[in-house]
Amino acid sequence: MNKNQLTNSEIAAFTSQLALILHAGISPYEGIAIMNEDSESEKMKDVLSIIYDHLEIGEQLYHALIATHAFPDYMLKMVQIGELSGRLEEVMESLSAHYQRLYENNESIKSAVTYPFIMIVMMFIVVIVLITQVLPIFNQVFQQLGSTITGFSKMILDLGMTLSRYSYVFIGLLIVLMVLFFYLTKNESGKMKLYQFSTRFRFTKNMTLKLALSQFTSGMSIALSSGLDINQSVEMAKELVSHPDLKQKIEKAESMLEYQDLATSFVEAHVLTGMYARLMKLGSKTGHMDTILKQIADQYDQETNERIRHLISIIEPTLVAILSILVGIILLSVMLPLMGIMTSL
Repeated sequence: MNKNQLTNSEIAAFTSQLALILHAGISPYEGIAIMNEDSESEKMKDVLSIIYDHLEIGEQLYHALIATHAFPDYMLKMVQIGELSGRLEEVMESLSAHYQRLYENNESIKSAVTYPFIMIVMMFIVVIVLITQVLPIFNQVFQQLGSTITGFSKMILDLGMTLSRYSYVFIGLLIVLMVLFFYLTKNESGKMKLYQFSTRFRFTKNMTLKLALSQFTSGMSIALSSGLDINQSVEMAKELVSHPDLKQKIEKAESMLEYQDLATSFVEAHVLTGMYARLMKLGSKTGHMDTILKQIADQYDQETNERIRHLISIIEPTLVAILSILVGIILLSVMLPLMGIMTSL
């Protein structure tokens, strides 16, 4: 990845500022100069400087953005269309909302993945410390009282002794898990593999599909509002989709556009179903397809965020309860026999 590649949040901020500048009647050349002066990020300053240098010699904004290697292809194509159609301000506003949506979706997914992982690691550490450090101390107390740990407590103690003896193996396992986590969340190849798994995993399958539909319908809305025809809009928005099943459905709908309208094609190809299919047909009849698609994208976002919050609300108390039960079982397995011995003295 290019070192100047901007994140979704940075692209959203850039397009939002540029939209305000254009709305105020300031040219992109003057606007980029103002943004460069106010920017506090060195990376953004580098990008803005490159854009400024190319605008200064009379190049279009589209070509200046290409020179930075910091923006995704979809955004570049939309900017080109905005310049050609004279609707650059509207395109920038739409792109800002689009990339802000992508940023918020990614943050929601990150929080949904990161929190359970941290809790599981903490559970692993707490249980290991209990059975390798705390239980041997209780065993010594039992021996001093002339007794020994038996039954379930003895089994856990033996496990703790085994873990202590082969601690390097478990430390290595923990390191492997940490490396795997960073590979799946930071590396592009790892992210793609995690995404492909999530599209098939029972508890995330529906959520990833809705996220992909949100991206697709948002992209379609921008393309249509920028003046592209339906076929061009579908072709460009399709490039935003990574979900394999949805991409197949879109391609099927695309092939139907030769002999029927967009709404019917999407419905018959099962790209959109239920309420969203009815909204598409409404947009087709009223001639406000771009507005309807934006509303559909917003609705998918809302449903996805609610689903993520619901999952987190279930996972959080469940993991806390599991940790409490494990710790309680381990301590009670030792404390109850110890209390029996103490009462018999």
